[in-house]
Parts: sequence; structure tokens; C-alpha cells
Amino acid sequence: MEFKERKAERDARLKAEQVKLDHEISLKELKARQAKPGDGERINGQTPFDPNGAGNLALQTKRFGEMMRHVLPKMPFKSAELPQFFEAVEKLYAIYKVSAKVQAKILIPLLTAQAKSLVS
Repeated sequence: MEFKERKAERDARLKAEQVKLDHEISLKELKARQAKPGDGERINGQTPFDPNGAGNLALQTKRFGEMMRHVLPKMPFKSAELPQFFEAVEKLYAIYKVSAKVQAKILIPLLTAQAKSLVS
């Protein structure tokens, strides 16, 4: 009887912790979706003419690159899969509102060796 009570308490405690963690994850995901690229990085890239660094191509590439690093898929080796790959990349760029100026720069590291040799 005592064993069942302890098990029930432990299960209840674990469930409460899981709910708390799920809530924290949801909050962080919400903040990430609402955050604009570069929030919290106001110092780097600022100039007297461009206080937000919006005109700094290197800073934009860094901001969007960090944001998209874990989202973009790797380029497939099979040519039949290439149209789906590029469609997925374009949709992700639209979802995350990636600047047209930096889209190609973010894509280059994802390319296969064969594709990189064609770009160079």
C-alpha cells in the first residue's frame, strides 16, 4: 500500500515537472517567434548613419544565418530531390522573412561539394 502511494506521489511530481517544462518551452518558442533578428545585439554593426545595423550586410548575414542554421535542410545529393529542397528553402525564407540580400549567402554553406564547384 505504501509503495503505491509513493509511486503515485512520484508520478504526480514528475507530471507536474513535465507540465512546467512544457510551459517554459512554449514560452521560449513564442518569444523566439516574436523576436526580430538581432534583438539584443544592438551594439554590433551600429554606425552613426545606421543605428540599427540594418544596412550592414555582414551583420544581417550573421543574424539570419544564426537564426536559420538549425531550420534549413541540407542539400540532397539526388537531382530528383532538388526541386523540393529549393521549394522548402524558399518557404522557410518567407516564413522567417529573410532579407533577399542575404538569402544566397545563407544557402551557400548548405550546398554539396558538386554544387559549390558550379557556384565558384
